[in-house]
Amino acid sequence: MVTLYDIAKITGLSVSTVTRILSGKAGIRNDSIERVFLAAKLTGFLLDDVNDATDNLLAKYIGVIVEEGSFSNGLEHPLFSGILQSFQKRMASDGYNLIFLSKTANPNLSYIDFCKEKNIKGLLIVNSIYTDKEVSDLVESGMPCVSSNEFIPGICTVVSENTDAARKGTEYLIAKGHTKIAFMGGPQTVNCPSTMERLEGYKIALRGAGIKYDASYVVYAAKWELDAGFLAAKKLLKKAPDFTAVFCASDLLAAGAIKYFHSVEKKVPEDISVIGFDDSLIASCSSPAITTFRQDREKIGAVCAEKLTSAMAGISDYSIIRLPVKFIERESVADIHNF
Repeated sequence: MVTLYDIAKITGLSVSTVTRILSGKAGIRNDSIERVFLAAKLTGFLLDDVNDATDNLLAKYIGVIVEEGSFSNGLEHPLFSGILQSFQKRMASDGYNLIFLSKTANPNLSYIDFCKEKNIKGLLIVNSIYTDKEVSDLVESGMPCVSSNEFIPGICTVVSENTDAARKGTEYLIAKGHTKIAFMGGPQTVNCPSTMERLEGYKIALRGAGIKYDASYVVYAAKWELDAGFLAAKKLLKKAPDFTAVFCASDLLAAGAIKYFHSVEKKVPEDISVIGFDDSLIASCSSPAITTFRQDREKIGAVCAEKLTSAMAGISDYSIIRLPVKFIERESVADIHNF
């Protein structure tokens, strides 16, 4: 019968090192791990256990956190799915596979314990529950992380240029003759930059045109979803029935708003002009097609992969990287100079 002492003799390692490797302990050089597993397989030593341990210790896993919260559509959200596709492509070129961490699927297993169990090398945080202390625990543990959506202290965040885009979108509405312009944001959360930065861009454009900011023209949807946009539009029309245009912080909110406007016989863009943000599929399929801003999902995913690879190599970067967006003019804005 083959023993640990035999494996140690074959590999030239100590019995304690062999024991640590076969029990799934990390922190050991890969060449030593490979020698032990090869010897164990060749000798038939605990073959099933060795195969399981091999999967965990030698596999190259990158964890991904996409929890529900303000985005209950999760991976179906067009922005997230596009970012992940680009991120996965680039990490796969370095031999990494993605594995998803979920409190819903594993409520009794902490993020840190899951990472240790699967020997995860780094993490992409797409959407987390910000109030969950486990996120900050992960960062404090030294696990290499990068965020593609939220501002999380201690790690690099890659997002779109929100403020300048919203300014340009609002200026576009002003150039079309609109002065009573509303703003529809998503949930107001400290960690998520989208609503706050796009609202700031909206305010900057108003100031630049000499239009007084009016809080009654601003509403916030409960979630980044079509139905939430519908309800927010209903609230907005009740608060400020005289607005002629609305800048929406996402295409889903814009589509929901258009759906509500149609339900109360308000024509878009003849009665109310609408601008969205994201250039998701719903923007081009909506009636009318929505004028919007295209986020560079591929670039966000690629930069996240680049920054996470650097973090795993010990090169820390705590910056916030903002990438430019592209204005997409469609049919949802009217020039009221002509009315």
